[in-house]
Amino acid sequence: MTADKFEDQAEEIIALYAEGLSVERLRERFGISAWALYGLLRRHRVLLRGTTRLNSASGRAVAQYERLCAGGMTHDEIAEKFGIKPATLNRALRQKAATSR
Repeated sequence: MTADKFEDQAEEIIALYAEGLSVERLRERFGISAWALYGLLRRHRVLLRGTTRLNSASGRAVAQYERLCAGGMTHDEIAEKFGIKPATLNRALRQKAATSR
């Protein structure tokens, strides 16, 4: 099945995903493959769940981000300090913001 087949159910799928229903349960309920489900979520620009591991470089960067910015470092400099790409740091910051709502 293609993800396009599920566009008419996208609103419901996205709402359930946002409420925390597991990917496995969504797959069972809608008969959708993981590939198609994640494709649908990406097309609708849904921030994917996931946790930033605190002991990872991006997790450490996020934990220290506010302090380093206040100290005068730029976003790119912080990413470089932790050996990650600025886009990776951006994603980790967005994930943190989404999970703290």
